[in-house]
Amino acid sequence: MNPTFTYLAVSVAVAAVVASAAYLIRTLVRLGPIIERIDDTTRFLETSRPKLDRIMDSLEVELVELHGISAKMNRIAGHAESMTTGLKFAVQPIITEVSDLGQLLRHARAIAVAVKTGLLAWRDHGRSHGGEPPTGIEYDEESRG
Repeated sequence: MNPTFTYLAVSVAVAAVVASAAYLIRTLVRLGPIIERIDDTTRFLETSRPKLDRIMDSLEVELVELHGISAKMNRIAGHAESMTTGLKFAVQPIITEVSDLGQLLRHARAIAVAVKTGLLAWRDHGRSHGGEPPTGIEYDEESRG
């Protein structure tokens, strides 16, 4: 082999090893504070473990109670829905009857308005042709005033 080529190949290999070592050292230097933070966090969690266990136990109890309340609310909602359905079926005939009565009252009012309009037209027609038309109703002279 050519000694220049060998020297160049070894030099490139040494430069790569030195660059890799520098990068590794730089990475390890940056990892140092991160490792310290992780250690501090681990120590904090270890010292806080009893408190965290109490919180988790309390949370579990609260979740069980919340589950019970949720189940009770679902039962209440089911009862309310069934009562609403029953009330709807009980009130529906009343609503229908009231609607029919309202329709009857509207018809009666329309008939009354039509009769009144007809009587007014008949009276006005009689006045315009020289007299009151005979009504067949006799009035008491004293009550007319």
